[in-house]
Amino acid sequence: MKRQNKIKFGIPGWAFKEPLEELFWKAGYDFRIDEKSSMVRIDDPEIDCFFARAKELAPFIEKGILDGGILSRAVVAETKTKLIEIDNLGPLNPTWKETKIVLAVPAKSRIKSLKNLKGKKIITRVPEITKDFLKKNKISAIIEFSDGPNEARVPAFADALVEFTNTGAALKSYNLKVLAVLMEDSIIISANKKSLGNKWKKEKIENLTVLLKGARLAQEMSGLILHASNKMMEEVLKVLPALKKPTVTQLRGRNWFDVLTVANKKEIRKIIPQLKKIGCTGIVEFPLNKVVI
Repeated sequence: MKRQNKIKFGIPGWAFKEPLEELFWKAGYDFRIDEKSSMVRIDDPEIDCFFARAKELAPFIEKGILDGGILSRAVVAETKTKLIEIDNLGPLNPTWKETKIVLAVPAKSRIKSLKNLKGKKIITRVPEITKDFLKKNKISAIIEFSDGPNEARVPAFADALVEFTNTGAALKSYNLKVLAVLMEDSIIISANKKSLGNKWKKEKIENLTVLLKGARLAQEMSGLILHASNKMMEEVLKVLPALKKPTVTQLRGRNWFDVLTVANKKEIRKIIPQLKKIGCTGIVEFPLNKVVI
């Protein structure tokens, strides 16, 4: 019997459970993460999923134990693994902003610039990224690993912290100010060189990436269809931002047209009142499962 081709794909836990399940579902997969058994079920016999902490997955992918997986750029940098980035998914939740890793100090601290960090204690959950940043800026400081709510530990246990921030709300609530941005983080699909050297595995990973990326983009976008008369068309086309030119279809026996396009949800909430003002009718916004550019 011919052995079935498979890719071994890493799935990070545990914070990403719900957004990943939704993403795979929109991509067309029956995908479930069982946190109790640390197992992932997917209805594609050509994909074996492995569930673990992202910091564990990165070395597994680098060594070829896994072919690829979903990671973050911060994890790749922190583990110093050599991986090939297939594509950037951005935030897994469309309401989230891009995450940054920042160096912050108390607002009333005497530390006003990076050079003032000399000899100071910095707590962080990403010591390697912090070490590289300090080395690049020629700063000698004490780095202490702390995998907890670090905002609450400054200044009682340290002079500064390097931490992930999304909205900046946690930093503000503890009266901390950002002194420097170390890097912008993002969720990515990565693989190792050996797996990508296998034609079948490369195609499988790339096809999976296309579907997941399309599902991710669809979370931010909606379809929009409307009716517009010939006289309105020039003004309508000026209002509509789109991934490509909208599809315009003339209605049979009438001087009216169906206009179909895709746009960002935040743009659409501004566009619809404008279209109504122009005189368009039958304006319908509809959800999308995938947007492949």
